[in-house]
Amino acid sequence: MIEEETTLNSDDLIDEDDEVLESRLQQLATDELNQIANSETPKTDELTAETVTANQANPEPTKASAAAAATLEKINGLIAESTALKEQLDERKQQYLRLYADFENFRKRTERDKEEQEGTITSKILKKILPVVDDFERAQLQITPKNDGEAAIHKSYQSVYKQLLKCLKETGVARMECVGQEFDPNFHEAIMQETSPEYEEGTIIEELRPGYLVSDDRVLRHSLVKVSSGKIDGDSSKPSENNADNLVDQAQ
Repeated sequence: MIEEETTLNSDDLIDEDDEVLESRLQQLATDELNQIANSETPKTDELTAETVTANQANPEPTKASAAAAATLEKINGLIAESTALKEQLDERKQQYLRLYADFENFRKRTERDKEEQEGTITSKILKKILPVVDDFERAQLQITPKNDGEAAIHKSYQSVYKQLLKCLKETGVARMECVGQEFDPNFHEAIMQETSPEYEEGTIIEELRPGYLVSDDRVLRHSLVKVSSGKIDGDSSKPSENNADNLVDQAQ
């Protein structure tokens, strides 16, 4: 009788390949059968005629064959259990990968939405500041200091203007250069059109209100511009010789 049996841990079997697992289980079954056969089969010199006759007369399976059948049944059960556990592990792994992919997509989408929202809020604030910049620039063009007191005041608010421009630049705001460039409705807003002796049709000839971009080349404010409708003919751009002579005669 064999009182001790070899115990297999199904968790250890999961990590093995199917071929290695079956080979290992078959080897265990063979060792088990050999142990049973060695323990139950009597030595050849101990066999007697009565034992042989009794075995031939009684063909019922011996205890060794019954133990071997039980061992094989246990091995088959372990194989089925390990296969089921492996399938369950693969299913859980696929579920984990799907959940991880969904979480990554959610995280990236959330970060993108957050950046867009922050950009929108920043643009709204900066748009409120741009009219102040325009007022400083108009004051700089229109006001001419006539004494030391006015010059001091002019210098003080110009320093505020420079500080404001510095803050805008650090925020990523840049002024657009548009004069001499081709009109682009994505960046410019045309409110006037006239002929020009210098620029071709569709070219910006004057900036009426500056436009600004933010750091990612998005338009913060469109430029208000005057666009050329075409060059003026050379003959019409300057008076003829006859007209010039007439003007001289009239002057005399």
